Amino acid sequence: MGYSRKEVKQQFATIVKEEIDNFIANGLLDNATTSLDDFEAALANNSDVPSSPFVFPKNMTLEKYAQLVQLYRGGKKEYLIRGLYAPLLLPWVKRFAKDDRLMVMKFKDVFNASIVDEVLRFAGVEDTSVDEHYDDFIRNKHPTNKGVEMPLDPTIRLYLKFLYQPFDKFLVQLLGKGW
Repeated sequence: MGYSRKEVKQQFATIVKEEIDNFIANGLLDNATTSLDDFEAALANNSDVPSSPFVFPKNMTLEKYAQLVQLYRGGKKEYLIRGLYAPLLLPWVKRFAKDDRLMVMKFKDVFNASIVDEVLRFAGVEDTSVDEHYDDFIRNKHPTNKGVEMPLDPTIRLYLKFLYQPFDKFLVQLLGKGW
């Protein structure tokens, strides 16, 4: 028995609320001036929606966020912290230098057969006989969602867009345009 769209939305909204509280407790946010419920109500009523429902700590650097992310303890799930790509990548970029020793790719590209050649070239591997095995990997090993795929609720997506916006700017600073 699966969950209805409404149940999935409610469950995910609960996770978002809990993790926003954890972000505040861990210093990643100063405050959430508008709760997800209030944000959704404002959108539904065509009321004024704040420019951002979040107040971020002033003068925070990517380095400081990276330290906070490393220390973060948000509970069982920690879904939202996984979207803070720049603070998570910073230690790797510092250690390996992004240009020649660290390859960063978008998750959506990982299961694209053409990425195999790119990764092999980056790693300095000339034999690309892996290609014939890659299709088998995708077909048989790649985990798939056995349930019905449900897109993220547009209101939650917009709310999270506000949350990730400053971190996305850090990602562009860290990796360059195109991110």
